[in-house]
Amino acid sequence: MKGLLLAALAMASLTGCGKDQDQPEKATSSTPATPPAAASAPAAAPAPAPVEAPAAEPAAALPPESAAATFAAAGLPDTLIKDGCYSCHDVNGARIGPPLRAVAGLYRTDPQAVDKLTQKVLHGGGGVWGPTPMIAHPQLSAEQVRPMIEAILKLN
Repeated sequence: MKGLLLAALAMASLTGCGKDQDQPEKATSSTPATPPAAASAPAAAPAPAPVEAPAAEPAAALPPESAAATFAAAGLPDTLIKDGCYSCHDVNGARIGPPLRAVAGLYRTDPQAVDKLTQKVLHGGGGVWGPTPMIAHPQLSAEQVRPMIEAILKLN
């Protein structure tokens, strides 16, 4: 009986470190050793307490780093990022709206472009770049939008 108990304790200690899979079971007496059911199953470790992540800002509040870097590299004012222009426009590639370089290319020679585009940003519009209209931005003023439009029209 003492041999069975020692065998069970040895198995239980090996179970915790994973060595029981590599080594065959050794009997200490002529009768086969069968460990008790409680000793053969390793005790389950308590689950770690869940860690709450800090509250994140809304996804639209911050631009992806690549958008901020691209806008800055193009020499565009940070107001385009702060006011969310990156949500629909990229500098070089099409997103929901046209690329800002394409807008500059289309309107650069139009002497009324700053006024037209300022009104389009403020009141919305469509029909120039396809079926998706530009949403209105009534929270902005013409004084805020005009410098953004002027910077966009300077893009090459």
